[in-house]
Amino acid sequence: MLWEARLSRDGFSIEAAIAKGRDLPDWYLDEPEVLPGDQFYMQAFFELSTCRNYSAMGDMLPIPWTAIVHYGNLHGLKGLMLDHFCTCVRAMDNAYMDWRRESQEKAKRARTEDRMTGNRRRTPKHG
Repeated sequence: MLWEARLSRDGFSIEAAIAKGRDLPDWYLDEPEVLPGDQFYMQAFFELSTCRNYSAMGDMLPIPWTAIVHYGNLHGLKGLMLDHFCTCVRAMDNAYMDWRRESQEKAKRARTEDRMTGNRRRTPKHG
């Protein structure tokens, strides 16, 4: 799931590297294998990500539990299967939010460093 998020963010750079015959980054080459049952969870996570809210400061908030349960119910999940689904989606969401937060902090540090050193390189505005 994080591999897909990173590809979504950095895909243009990958396409440019391929077009120019440059080496591809290790993270791209280490694409995880998606097993047959995993696609359901990944699709659910990406669809449920559209349900998240943002704080007044613009910080991304977790996917609401109600949205996860509703999605599971719509797909016929009950009892332990629904519990497992909620646990999996929450774990994916926590990992994504951590990755996103780290990416934003890294970009912020780079912008601060650039201001201090006078560099004018472009840095991503978001994770």
